[in-house]
Amino acid sequence: MGIDYKPVEKHFPCEYKIEADEFLMSLKPIVHKEDLREVVNTSLMIVVSSYDFAAKTMLDIDVRDLVEFSARLNELYERLNGSARLTVPYADECYIEFSADKVGHIRVSGLLNNGNRFGFTQKLQFQNEIDQTVLKKFAKDLYVDFGNNAK
Repeated sequence: MGIDYKPVEKHFPCEYKIEADEFLMSLKPIVHKEDLREVVNTSLMIVVSSYDFAAKTMLDIDVRDLVEFSARLNELYERLNGSARLTVPYADECYIEFSADKVGHIRVSGLLNNGNRFGFTQKLQFQNEIDQTVLKKFAKDLYVDFGNNAK
């Protein structure tokens, strides 16, 4: 999938949020337009709470990865098939992933860490399941702001 990111004329950071019974995920990307030629050019604040386990951390990513993730997540929502994964460059142990089954269940999983900030490593590995109806606004909003840039 080719990607040519053209920033959306919107006031960022926007928040993209999923809220279900025992699950919450919030993404707040800040695209650093002056660094678009660099591998890492976007700060992504992520908050996850899954069955009372929680993490809040800042991830350094490439906006083109967010574009691809947004397009795949929208496709997953539309077809109830496949997966969408966002991985942090240079960090093997940091990702979020969505996968779907044919009956409308969406599995959300991931591993977040704090990048050894403050000299101590903190990690949260999570897995939860949400209904496709909970995913709709999150997936569509991300797609409108980022996924439309995927070719």
